[in-house]
Amino acid sequence: MKDKNKIIAFIVIIAILIIGLFFFGKPGKDEGVATSAKGIPEGAQELVNSHTAGTEDITTSILTAPETFYDFGTISMKNGNVSKVFKVTNFTTQDIKVPSLTTSCMCTTAYIIKSDGSRSRPFGMPGHGGAVPKANAIVGAGGSLDIEVVFDPNAHGPAGVGLIERVVFLEDENKNTVELKFRANVTP
Repeated sequence: MKDKNKIIAFIVIIAILIIGLFFFGKPGKDEGVATSAKGIPEGAQELVNSHTAGTEDITTSILTAPETFYDFGTISMKNGNVSKVFKVTNFTTQDIKVPSLTTSCMCTTAYIIKSDGSRSRPFGMPGHGGAVPKANAIVGAGGSLDIEVVFDPNAHGPAGVGLIERVVFLEDENKNTVELKFRANVTP
């Protein structure tokens, strides 16, 4: 009988913990990032027109990044973090919501650079360190968004040397993803 009561108490405690995680583990709201139209590069309007001919409302993402890969070359753990800013542009005539910004590894953090030059909260790897916060960013029609990617070569400890490749995933409201990739050769 005592064992039965212990099992029931254990199940009740687990249920309470799961319910608590559900309510308290929800990500907080983060302020969105609005960008203004900064001009469309030559030839880009033709690209948008070719994708949207005959449509009034654009419902699919055409977020693009002129640079989606960066090679840091050889970097040293003793010199600390390295970073790269990627620009993502919306060549459409509609604002595009970006609810999700995640990374492929805990050694990588991504930030949205706000219009005043400040950084957003850090975005990282799903499942590492709690719930993934919502990006809640907006890339204005004809505007762009800067994403700063920070790699910590010390995150994996002394065994984290050699060639690494990581990815940052920027997902729009239609579940279309822009992948921003980088590589580095890590030395002690």
